[in-house]
Amino acid sequence: MNLDMEEDKENIHNLLHKLGLKATEATKNINAALGQSYVTNRTAQRWFKQFRDGRSTPKRKKGSGRPPTVNRRVLAQRMRCNPDTSPTELAVGHCHPTTAWRWLRSTDRKPKKTKWVPHVLTDKNKEKRKNACLRLLQKYKRGRLLSRIVTADESWINYDGTAQKIVWRKPDEETAMTPRPDKHGKKQMLCVFWSMRGPLHWELLKPGTSINAKKYCEQLSCVDTALKAWNALGLHERKMVFHHDNAPPHRSETTRRHILETLGWELLEQPPYSPDIAPSDYHLFRSLKNFLRGKKFAKPEEVESALEEYFASKRGTDFYERGIRKLPAKWRKVVDSQGDYFIE
Repeated sequence: MNLDMEEDKENIHNLLHKLGLKATEATKNINAALGQSYVTNRTAQRWFKQFRDGRSTPKRKKGSGRPPTVNRRVLAQRMRCNPDTSPTELAVGHCHPTTAWRWLRSTDRKPKKTKWVPHVLTDKNKEKRKNACLRLLQKYKRGRLLSRIVTADESWINYDGTAQKIVWRKPDEETAMTPRPDKHGKKQMLCVFWSMRGPLHWELLKPGTSINAKKYCEQLSCVDTALKAWNALGLHERKMVFHHDNAPPHRSETTRRHILETLGWELLEQPPYSPDIAPSDYHLFRSLKNFLRGKKFAKPEEVESALEEYFASKRGTDFYERGIRKLPAKWRKVVDSQGDYFIE
């Protein structure tokens, strides 16, 4: 009997059906006649049960099997209502999570990690950001704002040299892995005050210490001294506009009085939870961390030497000017996004 598998199955099934014997006896006779085990007792028993149920062929009817119970329109509607839902959340009360995952893949969606944002913005936060940026844009349009800005911020410098880096990858290439810095590892806080002309003052605090209002006011006085020297040389506009974020030492009443009453500076508005429109965050520190990436330090003198090297490398370039000149475009993006964070 030289038949292919499907023909063998069909013929043996028909023989069993015609013999009308018990499953075990029919199997024994067929195998004896053909000289080999073409059919097992278990298969014969299953087929005999099908005979009793009225089935006369081993072939399944077209479209037989479990009917589909998943309504894809339901899944699509759920995705429209909540685009950030997971397969498990998408499947709740409707289908198995694996089914939802397969449907997501069939729609050419791919899993991607979400990006960290500084804060979950409420509607009130967004409105504040939008309105603040509208006022800043109006101030910018009146002219001669950017050249008067001095901005300040702080950042931790890790001794182990870990830092994120921007890399370019094709869609099928893996993203570079960067370990998170050890939050308990050795580090120092860097404080920088700079304008379009470059840094007026920078200071590396002692290891393990951070800034407070008293220390911040001392630094502001150093900046004022440097600014007066710049003014004498014609390197800066006389009426300075000071920009910093809403960190606790910055927004304290002691600091505010020192800036407005003692130093007589003008404060530039900065909405809360907005590092995306802070020049040090989006420009200076990003460049600095990339420069320090992979450099390991054993003592404060080595950190200070590396910082001096970095600031010297930017001298005579338009690096600082480019950072400040990005501000109006950043403000417009906040307005266009209705106060939400914009992804770059």
